[in-house]
Amino acid sequence: MSTLYQIDDNARSVIRKFRLSTSRSETLKSLVLTIKPNPYEVVIDQNTTEEAADAVTTLDELRDVLPDNLPRFVLLAYPILTKDGRKQTLLVMLYWRPPTIVSQELKMVYAAVVELVKSECAPNRYIEVTGDLEDDDEIAELKQQIERAD
Repeated sequence: MSTLYQIDDNARSVIRKFRLSTSRSETLKSLVLTIKPNPYEVVIDQNTTEEAADAVTTLDELRDVLPDNLPRFVLLAYPILTKDGRKQTLLVMLYWRPPTIVSQELKMVYAAVVELVKSECAPNRYIEVTGDLEDDDEIAELKQQIERAD
């Protein structure tokens, strides 16, 4: 069966490696995905992922590397300490939708692909980020959503 949207084979491989290599990570790690048009294909956003690898150790720093006016999917290996004192690393998928996205086409394409990406990544948490994370309150709310107990 042919579909309008696909995940690049390289992206699938990198996602699997990310899931396995970060399952015991003690620091925040990220992988940024974007959609390449014609054909619509989910690929690794190399520039943002490389920049994030060098610069991101907190959620505050994540907002600085993500584009201000383009949506992205972000996989985070987010280490937490559980209520009973165990270390755990959550795989969190953020759907980055800044309020300044102008293109209606981009909004529709990303909305259509979100379930495909979720099923491929199998995150512990899925969170849509619709603000720009400029406010400390927005960062605190995002941390709370990630760290919430099931």
